[in-house]
Amino acid sequence: MPRQHIYMKQKTLDGIRNIVDKRKNDGADANISSVGSELLDIGLRVVENLEKDKEGDDGLSLEERYKKQLLEEVTKSRQCIQILFKMMFDLEEIKNDNRYNYREYIEDFKNRTQSILDEYFPDSN
Repeated sequence: MPRQHIYMKQKTLDGIRNIVDKRKNDGADANISSVGSELLDIGLRVVENLEKDKEGDDGLSLEERYKKQLLEEVTKSRQCIQILFKMMFDLEEIKNDNRYNYREYIEDFKNRTQSILDEYFPDSN
C-alpha cells in the first residue's frame, strides 16, 4: 500500500486513538494506521455518493432533473387536453351549438397566457 503523510486536527487524532483503544479492548488487532485508513475510505465513499446523488444517474443536477420532469408533465398534460378537445369538438351537438364562440376562447387563452409570461419574463418580447 502507498504511504502518505497527512495533517489532522488534534481532535481528529484523539478520536482515532479512542477507536483504536476500544477495538484493542474488544480484542481486535488495531492500530492508528489501519483505523485511519478505514475512516478515510469511508469518508471517500460518502463524498462520492453525495456527488453521485447530486448529479443523478443521468448526469443532471437536481434542478435540471426537476425542470426536465416538470417539462415532461406539462407536455403530457397539454397532449391530453388537446386530445380531449379534439374528441369534444368532433361531437355534432357541440359543432351545432352556436351559443359559444370557441375561437374567441382560444384567442382569450393565448392573450392570458402571454400576459402571465410577460409578468415573469418582461424582456421576452
